Amino acid sequence: MIMTLAAALMAAQSADATIPYRDHCEAATYEAWSTSFQQDGTSASNHDRSNNYCFYDGRGEIAEYRSLNNAGQPVFHGVSITIWNKDRSEGRILWAMVGVDGYTDIRQHWEEGKLVTEGDGYDPQGKFLERAVTTFSQGGDHHFVMDRSYDDGANWIAPFNVLEYLRTPHEPNPMPTQWAQQFADTAPGLVEEGGTIILDGYAWGKFIENKKGEPVGYTFASVAPKDGKWHWRTLTWTFKDGVTDVTDVELN
Repeated sequence: MIMTLAAALMAAQSADATIPYRDHCEAATYEAWSTSFQQDGTSASNHDRSNNYCFYDGRGEIAEYRSLNNAGQPVFHGVSITIWNKDRSEGRILWAMVGVDGYTDIRQHWEEGKLVTEGDGYDPQGKFLERAVTTFSQGGDHHFVMDRSYDDGANWIAPFNVLEYLRTPHEPNPMPTQWAQQFADTAPGLVEEGGTIILDGYAWGKFIENKKGEPVGYTFASVAPKDGKWHWRTLTWTFKDGVTDVTDVELN
């Protein structure tokens, strides 16, 4: 199954011509083949899936990302929140994860038809810088290559992650209306009114709007480890300033 998917992704990339940047948001489901690399050159690959949702006439996007086990069940949940400027020439992304201590703040722009990004953040390995390029093909498939540095740019793991996205004919599933069972009793009292339950009921988010009703930021909440204990973490992030607040509440 995995080798078949990888072969299909590679064939799709070689058959389709590169296209200019997308001038609109596309709600879609993607199958993905992800390969991560370490400093010593070792690598590991995984079958992933991404669902992309559109908001505010395409100014806001939510891409739910799941890594799957051999049975096709999610074993990891992450999400990319994107806010674009009015002509979609520039954007900013918050990458956040369930159950992982860390996040990434990313800026992006179009350069010769490719989406070029630069970001910084931290994960269990420490603070990092990252840079990436995404190339789009006819039909919506795209190729993502990301480099990362854990020493403030002195040395880079290049590539750090390579992703081949294959667009499927399926629309993304509706977002959940209920929390996952283990969060059902505690999470509702830890988030503000409104917003949306995301990532199979393991996280929550809400766009921040300006007075004109335009998206200018996002609030994300889910569990994260800290000091050997589980906490409910709320990230506040804006298009202008990136992550402006991280609030942790220890869970009993």
